[in-house]
Amino acid sequence: MYDSCVKAFTLLFSLVCATAAMAGEPALRTIAERKVLRVGMLAGVAPFVATGADAESMRAVLGQNAPPPVRAVDGRSVCGFDVELASAAAQALSATLEVTLVASYDQLLSGLREGRYDLVASALTRTLERATTIAFTDPYFASGLLVLVRDPARFPLLDALRKPGVKIAFLAGTTAAAFAQRELAAAALVPLATDAALVAASDDAAQADALVIDYVTARDAQVRGRVKSSLTSLEDRRFTTEQFALATRQGDPDWVAWLNLFLKHEKVSGGFHRLAARYNAWFRSER
Repeated sequence: MYDSCVKAFTLLFSLVCATAAMAGEPALRTIAERKVLRVGMLAGVAPFVATGADAESMRAVLGQNAPPPVRAVDGRSVCGFDVELASAAAQALSATLEVTLVASYDQLLSGLREGRYDLVASALTRTLERATTIAFTDPYFASGLLVLVRDPARFPLLDALRKPGVKIAFLAGTTAAAFAQRELAAAALVPLATDAALVAASDDAAQADALVIDYVTARDAQVRGRVKSSLTSLEDRRFTTEQFALATRQGDPDWVAWLNLFLKHEKVSGGFHRLAARYNAWFRSER
């Protein structure tokens, strides 16, 4: 009987410890102790996050107003609006910024849930589905999805795209993918892995008749002269409103509250608007 009780207690204690480890220590306390803010970012969502040669291309557009690049943990240089915003958060916490780059939004969110970083800052849209497994701050930026078509005479309205054989390209794992799967399921859907692949598809008639793309991503391609084909915004409108927010693990309301206060402070102090003005060629009236 005694042995059974000991075993039961040991099992219960192990489960409690495992649950506590999964929940993690409060982020504010942990960051204060390690003096490092760990931020997960998706490589290649300019002008929010740009890496390597892409970062240098963006800095060339900014000229003398270009920010200094940050070195990610894998050695790649990274810069952009979200990088600077995360740097400001790290400074406010008296911490060093540590950037971990990943190749997809799925990896970004799974890494956050598993505790590999304290925060995600990567032009991430708040959605009800994502909010079931991660926590979001208040939004700090609003954009929206465009549908760009190669032949506006053939595709004057969204309904004209809902036909077999019409090729629709979009970035996999994003709200653009969800929109395409919801609104254009009858067409031939072409998920692509990177923004660069999506921009390349815009110049390849054999690959795509239309693109579902975030406004700022489309604007980035225009600012840097990456699209050679003439594309038209279908119905001359945005089909969604995308609110970008910072993301954290669930179960740490004090950390989310601090981040919301940080965003509010940056806006009230003028720091956020000075930062956004640096990227005005991309944002214009978006912020």
